[in-house]
Amino acid sequence: MGSLSMLSSAVLATNFRAIGLTVAAVVAIGFVAFWIRNILASRGELGSEIELAPNRREYLSDEELEGTKLDKSLSFALVLLSILALILPFYWIAEPGRQDGAIAAYNRSFESRGNDSYTEGAQCVNCHAGGGVGGNAPYVLQDADGQFIANAAWQAPALNNVLLRYSEDEVRYILNFGRPGSPMAAWGTPGGGPLTTQQVDNIIIFMRTFQQQSLDPLDIAAAGDPNDARDEESLLALEEADSIRADIVEEVERSLAEGEFETLGEAVFNLGLNSKYAAGALSCGRCHTAGWSLGPEAVPGLLDEGVAGCGGGNPSGIGFNLCNGSTAEKFPNDTWLVPDGSWYTRASDSELSDPVPVTGNPAGYDGTYVLASDGTRIDLNEQGNPVTGSGDQYLILGDDPEDPDRLGDLAQCDYVSGLWEYTGTGEGELFEGFATGQRYPFAQDGEVVYDDETHTFLDPDPITAEDLADVGDVIQLEDMRLVAGCTIVEMPPRTSQAQYNFIFNGAEAGAGYGRGGQSAAGMMPGFGKILPPEYIQAVVEYERGL
Repeated sequence: MGSLSMLSSAVLATNFRAIGLTVAAVVAIGFVAFWIRNILASRGELGSEIELAPNRREYLSDEELEGTKLDKSLSFALVLLSILALILPFYWIAEPGRQDGAIAAYNRSFESRGNDSYTEGAQCVNCHAGGGVGGNAPYVLQDADGQFIANAAWQAPALNNVLLRYSEDEVRYILNFGRPGSPMAAWGTPGGGPLTTQQVDNIIIFMRTFQQQSLDPLDIAAAGDPNDARDEESLLALEEADSIRADIVEEVERSLAEGEFETLGEAVFNLGLNSKYAAGALSCGRCHTAGWSLGPEAVPGLLDEGVAGCGGGNPSGIGFNLCNGSTAEKFPNDTWLVPDGSWYTRASDSELSDPVPVTGNPAGYDGTYVLASDGTRIDLNEQGNPVTGSGDQYLILGDDPEDPDRLGDLAQCDYVSGLWEYTGTGEGELFEGFATGQRYPFAQDGEVVYDDETHTFLDPDPITAEDLADVGDVIQLEDMRLVAGCTIVEMPPRTSQAQYNFIFNGAEAGAGYGRGGQSAAGMMPGFGKILPPEYIQAVVEYERGL
C-alpha cells in the first residue's frame, strides 16, 4: 500500500509537470505566431517618412484604442492571469508529491549504491550473507597473551534485525570503528577504513530494505494510519510481527524440548547457539559468554557451570561479565514477583513502550500491590516500595547475612526511628538525601526543642538500642535508623525492573559496556523491539542467578 501511494504521488507529480510544460509550449507558440502575423501584415517602406505621410493609413482612433482594442487586450491579460491562477494551486498541491518522488529516487539510488558496497565493495555479504541473514567469518583464535591457538569460524550475526536492536547512529559507529575482540573490522574512514562517510550511509540505507518487522506495538501502529490500527499497513505489519514472534517462540521451545537448555531464561540467553538461529543476533551469550560466537566445537565446555555469562575474558568474550553477583550489584532488587510468577508492574510506566504484562493474577490485582505468602496485601507506590497505611509501617529490611530468613523481606514494625544529621556546627537537621556529617537516630515522635534563652534549636538526644528494649528486638538499618518490634512478612522473591529496562532499551549513548562498549553510542543493544516481554523477564531471572 505504501509503494502504491508513492507510485501514485510520482505519477501525479509527472502529470502536473506535463501540464505545466504544455501550457508553456502553447504560450511560446502563440507568441511566435503573433510575431509572424505582424510581419506578414506589415508593408514595406517606400521612402522617407515625409513622403509617405499623406499616403499612410491612419491608426486606430482614440475611441477605438480606449474601447475595443483596450477590451481585447484586457481580456487577453485576464485569460493569462486565469491560467496562472489555476496552474499555481495545482503546482502547490503537486509539489509535496514531487519532493517525495525526488526523495524516493534518491533513496533508490543510495540503496543501489549500498547494495554494491554490501555485495562487492566492502563485501559484507561474505560474513553476513545475502539479505543479512548471518553467516560465518574467519577468525584467528588467540589466548590472553595474543598467542595463536587455532583458526576458527566466528558466527557473524544476522543484520536483518540490526536496526531493531541498534539506532542508525550506533550502526554507523560500528561500521566506522569495528568491533574490538571480533572479526568486525573498522570500515569507515574515521576508524581508518576504506569507505567514505557517504558509502557507510549508503550501506545503512540498503540494510533498511531487508529489516524484519518490530514486535513493538507502537512501531506496528506507526506502520499505517496512527488513527486506524486496522488499516492495511498496520494489519500487514501485525501479521509479519506475529510471524516473527512465532518463529522465535518455536526455536526456543525446540531447544528446550530437545534438552539443549534447562530453563526458559537459559534458552533465550543462548538463542541460536547450536541451531545458528538468526546467526546468534538475538543471543545474550554471543557477547557475554567467552567463545560463544566460536561455537562449542572451538571452545569445548562452553556451557559448563561458571562459564556461561562470564564474558569479558578470552577467548573472545566481548561483553560485560554477568557472573559472581555482578548483575545483582549493578541492578539491585527493585520489584517483586507476584504469586503466580509474573512481575509486579508499576501503574504508570512511561519508560517501556511495551510494559511487562501481568496475567493470571488474583482477582482484583491492579498492579499497585503485591500479596505476601499468607495473603497479606502490601500496597506499593510507583517506585515499587511499600507505603504506610492504616497505621502499619512497612519497610524493606536490607540483606543480613547473619539472619538469612529475612533477606530482602518486608517487615511491619511497631517502631521506626527518624534520622537526625549532625553537621558539626552545633546544629543539626532532619536527614534528607546523602549525609554531609554524622547521622543519629532519634525518636520518631521526638521534636526539636527551641531554647528561649539562647534563641536556638537544640538537637534531640540520639536514641540507643537500650531505649527500645521494651518495644522488642532492635534492628539497625544501613542508613542508621533503628526499628523495633518488627514482624517479618514473608514475601515472594524479588527481581529487578531496572535490569529489564536496560535489556529492553539498551545502553545509554556514551555509556561504556564491557570490552566492546568503548563506543560513543553504547554497544549494548535494546531487545524490546524483537523479543517478547516474557522472554526478557526470563533472561533477567537467569542472569541474576549466574
